[in-house]
Amino acid sequence: MGHPRFLVLLLILSLLFSACGTSDPPPAASEVLTAALTAVTDTAQTLPDGIIRLTAAPAASPHHLTETFLSALYGEAARGLLGGDSTDNPPVQDAALYLSVAPYPFELGVFRCADGDTARTVAALCRGRLDTLARGFAGSEWGEVVSSGWVAAEGNWVFLVLCEDPAPILEAARRAVG
Repeated sequence: MGHPRFLVLLLILSLLFSACGTSDPPPAASEVLTAALTAVTDTAQTLPDGIIRLTAAPAASPHHLTETFLSALYGEAARGLLGGDSTDNPPVQDAALYLSVAPYPFELGVFRCADGDTARTVAALCRGRLDTLARGFAGSEWGEVVSSGWVAAEGNWVFLVLCEDPAPILEAARRAVG
């Protein structure tokens, strides 16, 4: 499956994107996603082949997280969260997603929001995403995995963790944001 390749690519992307700014913390969402993906492999959980989407990726990159892609996953209520046409202080200031391309329920989402109200909105959208996936996998061998997905909103950060054992992955994301 080439999991180490994905981690290496993600680490390289994380370093490139974090080097673009001159700010101290908060960390880039890609760095937090890297910590979560590393925790998946450290706990010997299944890391299926997947795609990465980052708001920090260049607009022409296939890894760029767009409003259209975000709303396809999280519903029309997600439109405008990335700032739409405006790049000045968008409601979601940075986001990183890892999505399984295999018919296996695995997703990680990291969102740094402008404020707590936006974080609560994003957390509700993430719970809706998990509900949609639960309906899609209902009755399948993966139904139990989907039902174990977690959404956590902490300050301006929101984490969506859908994997076999989300607790250590969520903990790794929390540590990454300090």
